[in-house]
Amino acid sequence: MRKNLGLLISILLLAGACCAPSSNEDQNNVQLKELMDGVKQNFAPDRRSEIFEVTFLADTLNKGVYVAKGATTVADSKKALVSAAANRGITLLDSIKLLPDPALGEKIFGITSLAVSNIRYAAGHTGEMATQTLMGMPMRILEKRGSWVRVITPEGYISWSNNGVEPMTQSEYDAWIKADKIVITTHYTLFRAQPSATAAVVRDGVWGNMAKVVGEQGAYYKVVLPDGKAAFVAKSDAQKCNDWLKSRNPNAANLIATAKQFVGFPYLWGGTSIKALDCSGFVKTSFYLNGVIIPRDASQQEKAGENVDISNLDNLQPADLLFFGSKATETSPIRVTHVGLYIGGGKFIHSNSSAASVTIDSLLPDDPDYTTTARSLVSAKRYIHLIDKDKEIVSIAKHPWYK
Repeated sequence: MRKNLGLLISILLLAGACCAPSSNEDQNNVQLKELMDGVKQNFAPDRRSEIFEVTFLADTLNKGVYVAKGATTVADSKKALVSAAANRGITLLDSIKLLPDPALGEKIFGITSLAVSNIRYAAGHTGEMATQTLMGMPMRILEKRGSWVRVITPEGYISWSNNGVEPMTQSEYDAWIKADKIVITTHYTLFRAQPSATAAVVRDGVWGNMAKVVGEQGAYYKVVLPDGKAAFVAKSDAQKCNDWLKSRNPNAANLIATAKQFVGFPYLWGGTSIKALDCSGFVKTSFYLNGVIIPRDASQQEKAGENVDISNLDNLQPADLLFFGSKATETSPIRVTHVGLYIGGGKFIHSNSSAASVTIDSLLPDDPDYTTTARSLVSAKRYIHLIDKDKEIVSIAKHPWYK
C-alpha cells in the first residue's frame, strides 16, 4: 500500500548517506540515487504494472541545480521525489514525463494488429520477451520510441511492442470495440485476399484472434483487420464474437478441455499464444479462450483467487492453479517460479520448460508420470467461482476495455 507523501519523504530523509563522496556534486548524485530508489520502491516496485524510470542531469547554467528526466505512470512519484530532494537541500527540477506521453496526442488507444505480437521489456529486439498479445486485443499506449510503443495489456501488463499495435483515437477505438467481429476458433488459419483457399495470404491467424466482420461471401466471412486491411476467413475457422462470448462457460471441464488442446505445443519464455507458451502464458490463454482475463505472470496469478490447502491433495479440484517455487520463511516471502493447471487424479497440465512443450505430469511419486517439479509445490488457488468477483479474474464480456 502506498505511503502518503509526507511519511515517504520522512523515510527517505532518514535513508543513510553513509559515505562521504569527494565533492558536493558527487554527494548530491549519491543522495539523488538513494531518493530515486526509495520513491521507485514505494510507488512503482513492479515494472510490469507501474513505471518509474528517472535519471539526473546537473543544470549547466545553475550550479547545484539538477534536472530529473524520464517517465512515470504515477503522478505522486514526481512530487515525492522533488520534495524529498528539497528536504536534503537539493534543488531538483521536474522534467519527468507523466505517461501517457502528451506527444501521442489523442492516439493513446490501440488494437493488436498482428496474429501474435511479441511484447518486450525494452524497446528493442534484444529486449527480454515479456508477453504476447493477439490480434484484436485492446491496448492503452503510453509512449512511442521509433517503431516501438509502450503499451498496457487488458490485464494491466506494461511492455513494448514493435509495429504490432494499431494506434487509435478514442472515437476510432470505440468504433472498433462496438463493431461486429469474428473470433478465430481453430488453432491456425489464414486471412486471404479473396474468398478462396488458393487466394493470396493477407495475414496469418491463430486461436483467439478477432477481426471486424463486414460481410459474408459463401463459406467465408469478409473482415477488416485492425490495420485496415480487407480479407476473407473461412467460416469453419471462426465464429461471430457475440455468439462466441455467449457460449463461454468457464467451468473446470471446459478449461481442462481447452488446456489439453495445447499438449505438445512448444515452450517459449514470454509466450501466450498457440504458437508457443510459457507456464503462466499457458494458464492465462486457457482461461482467455474460455472468455476470462487473468493476471499474466505466475507470481501475479498466485496473488489472485482463493487459497486451497495443499497439505492434502484431496483438497484440490480440477482447474485449480498449482504454484511451484520456494515456500515463505521468517525472512523471505513465497517465491513462485512455475504454474500449472490441476486436472484431477493427482495429475496436472503445464507448459514445461524441461520438456520444451506442454505436458501432463503427476504429483504422485508412484505414478509413472511423476515429475520432480511436484516437490516444489508451494500453493494452490481456485479461480472459477470468483470470475467477476475477484478484480483480477474478469470475464471478457464484463471487462471495460471490451465494452
